[in-house]
Amino acid sequence: MQPQIYVGRTPDTARERIALRERALKLAHAIQQSPTEGLCAVVFNIAAGADPPLKQIDLLVLRATAVIVGALRSYAGPIDAPPGGVWRDRASGQPILEDDGAHPLHRLRQQRDAVQMSLNAAAARLGITTADSHPFKHVIGLIIGVPALPADSRISLDVDDHRDHLKVCSFDELPGVAAMSHSGVALSDEAIHAIAMHLFGGRLWFDNNRFLFELAPPQFQLLIQAPGSASSSVPLHEGETIVGRRKSPKEYERRIPICNDELVSSDHLHIICGDEPNSVVIRDASKNGTWVTPPDGPAEHLRNTERIIPAGTRLRLGMTDIILERV
Repeated sequence: MQPQIYVGRTPDTARERIALRERALKLAHAIQQSPTEGLCAVVFNIAAGADPPLKQIDLLVLRATAVIVGALRSYAGPIDAPPGGVWRDRASGQPILEDDGAHPLHRLRQQRDAVQMSLNAAAARLGITTADSHPFKHVIGLIIGVPALPADSRISLDVDDHRDHLKVCSFDELPGVAAMSHSGVALSDEAIHAIAMHLFGGRLWFDNNRFLFELAPPQFQLLIQAPGSASSSVPLHEGETIVGRRKSPKEYERRIPICNDELVSSDHLHIICGDEPNSVVIRDASKNGTWVTPPDGPAEHLRNTERIIPAGTRLRLGMTDIILERV
């Protein structure tokens, strides 16, 4: 399958935006590995109404043959979900409920039904012409465990839940569920794009193996002076960036390669940008260490440890000088 990932509401915090980017990359990779042909679009953070719980729906998955409304949920340990009964955390025995006390499946059904109603109301505008005025009959509602459902969870849905197309799976199983699901309508690529963008307000975020924009502008940049090279400024985006001699990123890394300096380790320094507007966290992971000189203090030699540093701090990696600057 070919992934296209859209984003509706941008998360408010750096932590949430970092998590969303990681999930988008993992999901895009899993979709690409599916042998099923065709487009698979995912829209994060949509709204199907002005009030909770419809103003914050975690994701919508669209394929030519399937529509899925998903609720992302994290569980600390194994859960017990008996048919028609209260879901509980096995270790504590505490019930698993939504913020307003609703059963997870009841909340999911509300969100799925609202999306389904919006789709049926827009069917003619989407070019879906059938004798039935409500062509979207089998929109699936999915509770999705992130990063996965805890091992040994016991989940058994009621027969009526199955008939109502409600399901539970882990995040990495989502592409497989999408590939096997059928909504009863045939969606063109143009209709999928219209649903994602015009009906639910998503912006195309990831396409053709790359992000088209960042969720937040960078607050910091690095001024780098490497041996034999001209000075360059490189933005630091939210999350972790690895500075080192290795050029090729692994999986979902952000990397800044340092060339022409054999004293720099392959993965020399990790820099983490979060919600703090005036400083970043650095973690040395090198063989030779990193010299750190804050704007108002003496130099310090770091080896395999972390520090919080402000803008204006000078870093020395091997023979390479780096200054942390505000954008």
